Amino acid sequence: MFGVWKRKSPIPDVILYTKADCPLCDEAKVLLDELHGTLAFNLVLKDANSDEKSKKYYADRAPVIVVNGREVVGYPPEKKWVSIAIKAGPRADMR
Repeated sequence: MFGVWKRKSPIPDVILYTKADCPLCDEAKVLLDELHGTLAFNLVLKDANSDEKSKKYYADRAPVIVVNGREVVGYPPEKKWVSIAIKAGPRADMR
């Protein structure tokens, strides 16, 4: 056998990197809560200062929304683009 592709869940993973006392982070959370009412996804809230990697990449830019390993570009995040990213499903190279 040459290899086996492991099939990921069809439900996308959405990570919201936030930090304390961040009104834009609160707005991003509200946006994701609204989308969660109509779209299926696994939401993970992560403190952008929780570890060195997160701090390096996200602390100065919070809030950051990552859908299946890809950042959703736009600041503040727009509902339209976040929705499109969630509906797109898992990336082929992330399986």
